[in-house]
Amino acid sequence: MQHLSFAFALLAFLSFFHSTTCVPMRRATYHNPIVPGIGADPWMIQHGSDYYLTYTTGTNVQLRKSSNIAQFNVTPTVVYTPANGSGLSAVWAPELHYIGGEFYIYVAMVNGSDANNHHMYALKGKSQEPLDGFDFVGEVGTPDNNWAIDGTVFQYENGELYFIWSGWANTTATMWQNLYIAKMDSPTKITGERVLIHQPNLAWQQTVDSSGTHAINEGPEILVHNNRTFLIYSAAASWTENYCLAMMGIDGGKDPLVASNWWTLDSRPVFSKSAVAFGPGHASFTYDHDGTPYIVYHAMADPNAGWNGRTIRTQTFGWNDDSSPAFPSPVGLNTSLPLPA
Repeated sequence: MQHLSFAFALLAFLSFFHSTTCVPMRRATYHNPIVPGIGADPWMIQHGSDYYLTYTTGTNVQLRKSSNIAQFNVTPTVVYTPANGSGLSAVWAPELHYIGGEFYIYVAMVNGSDANNHHMYALKGKSQEPLDGFDFVGEVGTPDNNWAIDGTVFQYENGELYFIWSGWANTTATMWQNLYIAKMDSPTKITGERVLIHQPNLAWQQTVDSSGTHAINEGPEILVHNNRTFLIYSAAASWTENYCLAMMGIDGGKDPLVASNWWTLDSRPVFSKSAVAFGPGHASFTYDHDGTPYIVYHAMADPNAGWNGRTIRTQTFGWNDDSSPAFPSPVGLNTSLPLPA
């Protein structure tokens, strides 16, 4: 009887040992979108062990804070609202950057009553915690004073700061958005004239409708990997299913203010619609706590939903042999994805 009891005890131990050591625990999962409701133009940045997410609201700048890339179902904090009487409105595509030990937000806003008067503005953080709010600094512009949206800052390998944005050649070219660059002499001021670095000349970067041809390059973002600098930008009309991401770049420490130093990949998009996700674009990039790269973007579940159908999503991506990003196909809202570390 004692032998039988011992056998049962040994069997129970072995069963427990197998279940706890030989069968891996199932990793938690998430589903897109990572923010409830409508959302577009997402920008995510990691600072310390936390992530901050902001996106277009139209009326103010809001931030969400989380310890995980895919878990932003938290109450947003309004960190900036245009002051009464400032004349500023139509708040688009804010980006949060940490430069020289200070937080800055770059955001497009309309100054005055003309909806076609978007320009870029800088805000400066009140403290080392972005949720504490931001003060208005002023316009970030070039002497031509043309329409400008989707501005981003990057620090090149030469240590200099540069500003890249989407703009019009002039006030009559309202359906043609180019990418421009200019050097900065501080995080809130551009020095010198703008330089044109890309135009939407290809058919897949254009959208034709009853109002004409919308040729669009916008949402430029810098992605650096293995000492290569990539510029990922959005192309075509953001309210359509054909909105997508395109890529260009610069290598070898060449002067970014010389347009010919930028190479381009104009033959195809690098991230575009799938059978279940449409109009993916205006992305930003970050890494989880294990160093896995993630693309954060907006897309639509309905190809005809337009701006009001966009939601904020994220997925992992990889790298090609030449160190360029290898983006996945955008998944649908019902797809279970492993939770980022």
